[in-house]
Amino acid sequence: MKTTNSPSSNPVDSLVAAQPDVSATVSASAGTGKTWLLVTRIIRLLLADAEPGSILALTFTRKAAAEMQMRLQERLYQLAIADDSTLTELLAQAGITAIENNKIKSRELYERLLHADFPVRLQTFHAFCQDILSHFPLEADITPGFELIENTALLQQQALEELFAEATRNSQGKLAKDLDVLMQACNGPANTKTALNSMLGHRSDWWAFCEHCNDNAAHASQQLQKQLQIDVNTDPYTQFFSVVTREKLIDFTDLLRKHATKTNLSHAQQIEHALEAESLHQSAFQHLQAAFLTARCEPRTRKPSKAQAASMGNDGETAFLELHHHICTSMLDALEISKRIQALELNAVWYRTGQRYIELYQQLKRELRVLDFTDLEWNCYRLLNTADNAHWVQYKIDQRINHVLIDEFQDTNPTQWQLITPLLEEIAAGPSERARSFFLVGDEKQSIYSFRRANPELQRQASHHLAENVSAVAVRLDASRRSSPAIVEAVNAVFKQDEILRRMPEFSDHNTHLQQLPGSASLYPLCQLDHDAVQQADEFAATSLRNPLLAPRVINTRTARTDEARLIADQIDKFVNEQTLISAKDEACLLYTSPSPRDFSCNLVCRLLLE
Repeated sequence: MKTTNSPSSNPVDSLVAAQPDVSATVSASAGTGKTWLLVTRIIRLLLADAEPGSILALTFTRKAAAEMQMRLQERLYQLAIADDSTLTELLAQAGITAIENNKIKSRELYERLLHADFPVRLQTFHAFCQDILSHFPLEADITPGFELIENTALLQQQALEELFAEATRNSQGKLAKDLDVLMQACNGPANTKTALNSMLGHRSDWWAFCEHCNDNAAHASQQLQKQLQIDVNTDPYTQFFSVVTREKLIDFTDLLRKHATKTNLSHAQQIEHALEAESLHQSAFQHLQAAFLTARCEPRTRKPSKAQAASMGNDGETAFLELHHHICTSMLDALEISKRIQALELNAVWYRTGQRYIELYQQLKRELRVLDFTDLEWNCYRLLNTADNAHWVQYKIDQRINHVLIDEFQDTNPTQWQLITPLLEEIAAGPSERARSFFLVGDEKQSIYSFRRANPELQRQASHHLAENVSAVAVRLDASRRSSPAIVEAVNAVFKQDEILRRMPEFSDHNTHLQQLPGSASLYPLCQLDHDAVQQADEFAATSLRNPLLAPRVINTRTARTDEARLIADQIDKFVNEQTLISAKDEACLLYTSPSPRDFSCNLVCRLLLE
């Protein structure tokens, strides 16, 4: 079942998602009233006699949780002080029948919530995890009384220093050699640090991938080897020369000399030089490569011609072209296998050093009796899914929670989804025992936390999962209550591009309730930096003399993004200073799109400037 809040539809359609006896998944665009709908659902749950402490509402930032709390209190306060006609109108907006019993209950909700022993829990995901772990530390195999550390930069630096110190203490050990390889591949310590921190930042994915393995790095290398479809015991150059024999190369050289152009003679000499080696291996292969492939590793163009046929003969020319194609194909295959082996070896080094870095980082936190946000998620996931007492813990939590609501679901990462899944299973398993429900709302277009492993694809998967298991209804909120038609049309134009539709196949046209609101959209070009000029400015700043007591060091922070931000800021400043009257022909919206659909949601700036 799908409903919508489109202006052309019945305006109460979307309120089906607020019904307390219905589980729902809501895809809500910006400005369509998703927070209002979520708070309305909480109010209707309370009116349906749900215990405040049995309602759990999760979001992803403290600011969003505080906003939900404020919105809920404001709405309940309005109900408490409203006169009879206003109360009837407020209840009707929420889809509640304004019978006398509902009026009395709604007026009492504010006081009921203030005096509740266990209020509605409006929390972030991490606060929810922290609450569970603080109640079950031994079952989760963590230190009781742990503290949460939010800024981990110093611990990361300490772990990194210990990693290099450990390698220094045993300069001939495996870790030292691996770090040396990684340092050369990453072209210095800065990029090496970035690579290691990247692995540290995705350690919960790493743990999930290598769960139940004795050697995480070895397991990851084996899986990568399977994906690359290579045999590390096979030498690609030996394999090449088993197919392209010395005799074939001699035949090819003879044919080149028959058609004695300057290029052909040069290539013939290169092949003969390669064949001088007693055993044909990598060095011989590299000498041959220039004769058959371009600098871009593409086969050299060799075509039939009258002069060539006259020199080689028709049969000779045919054999020459076939031999060239055969050698080039075999050479490209060998290069591909070689690249895959190099990729496997480099990634194996990264796995080993990254794994050791993670171990040192985790050890430092254990010594300090602290957990970070990733630890909260991972330990809570393991507690609810794989621990020996998982079913008992699930039972204890399930007794406290009847209704789960998740806001900004597009920012969910895989670990968070897995730790909430047991609650869903309990809701699906026992609907007849007591009133249970699940509600999630999000907008794939607003997923901007990929650096926190957020995956907007999870929203679509979760919607399908809930529809199949708890008969959840799907609701789309695509009609904006704050944007002009110009902005909505711009959004539709961006997200209906083929490349983006492949990533968001369920995108549908957006609309607005404010059809008469003026505005327009402007598409600005991407800014391009003159890197030569920037480099010259940096070199001048580095070499010019200055008095460090009077003149600070000039650090160039200019990037293409800062130029684009300045362009938008200048346009906004123009509107404000000139007090421009915004009409249908004026610039009211700045639209910036990136050529990469991967981060389109980060780069769309739609701002209506109205007093």
